[in-house]
Parts: sequence; structure tokens; C-alpha cells
Amino acid sequence: MVDEFYEEKAFLRWKESLVAIQTDARLGIARAQRLLAMRYLRGRGVPKDEANGFYWMQLAAQQDFALAQRSLGELYENGSGIEADIALATRWYRLAAQQGDPIAIKHLRRLVPPGAG
Repeated sequence: MVDEFYEEKAFLRWKESLVAIQTDARLGIARAQRLLAMRYLRGRGVPKDEANGFYWMQLAAQQDFALAQRSLGELYENGSGIEADIALATRWYRLAAQQGDPIAIKHLRRLVPPGAG
């Protein structure tokens, strides 16, 4: 009985947070756009939809949000929600790396041979 109560409360909080994230994403807040993208990409609280996830991630990345830039690079590299494109993945990783994102830096080291870029 107690577990059911907490599961119901968690569900309500999850659903309520989705509404807040959607509202902020539509207002152009990059962090909310990335969060909404991740929800669509993983199917958490919304139906899984990689194309919609890509759309929201791209909006966030275009606002110079390093975490979204790196995530967009990962989507391009893996072909999630879009056709795979290593050149575009590298471009987005580079933008995130220029802001100090350590994972983007690792991705660049893996994709771009030493002295090539």
C-alpha cells in the first residue's frame, strides 16, 4: 500500500515536470529543450520519438548550449533521429569542446586523427 502511494506520487511529479519542461522548451529555454529532447529520445514520459528528440536537441544546440551541442554531435554520430553524419558530429563536438565539455573533447580525439584538425 505504501509503495503504491509513492509510485503514484512519483508518476504525478514526473508528469507535472513534463508540463513544465514542455512550457520552458516552447519559450526557448535551451536547458529545457535538451531535457525534452532526452525524454523523446528515451521514451520517458512521452512516446519514444527520435525525430522529435533530434528537433528539440537541435534547437538547444543552436543556442550555444555546450551540453546540447555535444548531445547533438552524438545523435549525428549514431544516426539517432537523423541520418548519421560524422562531419556534422565533429562540428558539434568541436563547438562543445571549445566551451570545455570534457566528453566532447574525448569524442573529438577519437574521431579526428592527431594533426588532422
